[in-house]
Amino acid sequence: MRFTKSNDHKQADRNLEVNNTIACDCSFNNNMTCHITELSLVNLTLVGKVPPKLAKLRHLRSIDLSANYLTGTIPPEWVSMPYLTFIWLCGNRLSGNLPTWWQHFKNLKFLGVEGNQFSGTIPDELGNLTKLVKLDLASNQFTGSLPITLARLVNLEQLWISDNKFSGTIPAYIGKWSRLRKLSLHASGLKGPFPDAVACLENLIDLRISDTTGINSFPVLSSKVIETLILRNVGLSGPIPSYIWKLPNRTRLYLTGNMLSGNVESAFLINNKPNIDLSYNNFSWSSSCQEKSNINTYRSSILKNNLTGLLPCAGPVNCKTYQRSYKLWWRRYKDYKLFQ
Repeated sequence: MRFTKSNDHKQADRNLEVNNTIACDCSFNNNMTCHITELSLVNLTLVGKVPPKLAKLRHLRSIDLSANYLTGTIPPEWVSMPYLTFIWLCGNRLSGNLPTWWQHFKNLKFLGVEGNQFSGTIPDELGNLTKLVKLDLASNQFTGSLPITLARLVNLEQLWISDNKFSGTIPAYIGKWSRLRKLSLHASGLKGPFPDAVACLENLIDLRISDTTGINSFPVLSSKVIETLILRNVGLSGPIPSYIWKLPNRTRLYLTGNMLSGNVESAFLINNKPNIDLSYNNFSWSSSCQEKSNINTYRSSILKNNLTGLLPCAGPVNCKTYQRSYKLWWRRYKDYKLFQ
């Protein structure tokens, strides 16, 4: 087994800290024998195939090779590691279809392949990983609908499938995942409606859906512990339900790019500290509203013949600077032409 470091990416910033960790458990054979249990080689610009020979480390529980330049796919030899619970390969160059021998990972709890080049459909066998707690398939090129077998993942707490090319509707069986805390469907390809069963999940703290259609009305969410709620560019219309403003833990609310309407009382905005983005909607604003740094109320210029009112809580917009900028550009352009 050998890793090599790429010399072509010395200046690359993968936005992840370098992590070079090998953990051992020396409690075997009356504390006479050590076995490697954790391998983390993160953001080290490693190149080459994902190594099948890691399977020789029979007591491995965790493999994290994120933010490198590895190619290939998950080696089938890895299924022979009986204690493996954590596979994290995000931010590499893995490709092809996901393998179909998932049922052999009997103890896997964490699986992450975000930011690779996987394609094809999600295999039915993925539903056999019933101990999964977190599943991250975001930022690949997956297609097709999510298989019904995923309904078996009743221990799932986090699902991230954003930035893919899935088809079909958001599956109602997600509502069976009573432990689900985080659900991210940004630009996943899945369409609405938003299933009532999913809206009834009481442990959701983070719900993110964007860039889709079919979610015409605001879902009646049962969770009282939501911290982040993003429903961006999904076709919402009508008013914001009053219960949204009363969520005690809400720290982020993004509803931009919809067709929401109705009056938004300025008291809600002034008295709420969390970040709020209500831009590009059709709200009515009271004359006493005040613009806040944590609130985006920008309106689309398509609805206006001029720029007045684009920031309804900020007063008139003076655009003289645009004229001065244009003149300065024109002078520089003429000076440039003189020297050609």
